[in-house]
Amino acid sequence: MIVAEVQPVHWDTAPVAKRDSIIVIGYARVAAGAAAHAVQEHLAISLRIDRETHVVTEGDSTAATGLVRRWLAELLTGVDFSADITPLLAEIETAYLGHGNGAIRQAIGDAWRRYAARAAK
Repeated sequence: MIVAEVQPVHWDTAPVAKRDSIIVIGYARVAAGAAAHAVQEHLAISLRIDRETHVVTEGDSTAATGLVRRWLAELLTGVDFSADITPLLAEIETAYLGHGNGAIRQAIGDAWRRYAARAAK
């Protein structure tokens, strides 16, 4: 019988370096008339933003349906969060015809303000 020498597992990792993105979360209350209100009181929009370009590279939300979560992720990906987001909010106003419209716009605005405050530091 041949017994191989087992080498210990080393968990060497690269030195911690500054990451290239930041996570920003925006919150809003869900309207009492919205179907999602039965499930959750707040809507959260989670964004991964590139630190150098200020562009959203990934997005997620706690929207009640997968369709809306995917739509929001597609809509927000590529948006420059160092710029004015009024056109984005206007697009949501005309393209999302549901009770959650205000909460979606408010959560995105909250994330935008948080990012602007962080970038100003």
